[in-house]
Amino acid sequence: MTTRQTLGRGLRTEQLRSLAEELHSIRDYPPIISKGKGKYEGGILGFVKGLRLSARIIYYLREQLSDMNYEISWGHLLNDSEASCSPECDIIVHKKGHLRQWNGSKDPIMNFCFIPANKAKAIVSCKSKLDNIDKEYPKSLKKYGINYIFIVAEYCKVTQYKSLRQKARKAGYTDLYCLYFLGKNDEYKCDEKIHDKFISRIRKVLDS
Repeated sequence: MTTRQTLGRGLRTEQLRSLAEELHSIRDYPPIISKGKGKYEGGILGFVKGLRLSARIIYYLREQLSDMNYEISWGHLLNDSEASCSPECDIIVHKKGHLRQWNGSKDPIMNFCFIPANKAKAIVSCKSKLDNIDKEYPKSLKKYGINYIFIVAEYCKVTQYKSLRQKARKAGYTDLYCLYFLGKNDEYKCDEKIHDKFISRIRKVLDS
């Protein structure tokens, strides 16, 4: 018998479900046009798509964690001596405050923060299409004392999810989640239980 979804889960996951549908609808649009060997036009710049994904996850976490004493930012971590910074972190869940914020002035486009590493509790790395695991990224963040590192991907092949998740954990990530999956013949599959597990695990980490 299928367990009926609760109102709470529906409210917790509706934004991720909506985001999955939006991202899937433009996954291959506009069409790529070849302009010669190795040159293409028509595709949305990968950085732009990636930034949209991470920004939307940031907005989502800010709402879902609004009852907790944490901020969610995009930026760099600074070590204890403030002499060097970490690789770029798509999403940093940290205690309130930052050393510096680069965000322009009125109606900022960029909102990039430099955050002392000892304020950070968890990092979320955002990926578009996921077909491999960056093994070096968690190692580089462990140097800054970060113990909880998650991956949230737009999508992966449903047949690859289990294997990618195992590889991620082995590489030092806390866990891996996908907004949606592509099945046989690129069939769209969205599992809201995975969305719920993501936010539930983040909250558990912050409560620890």
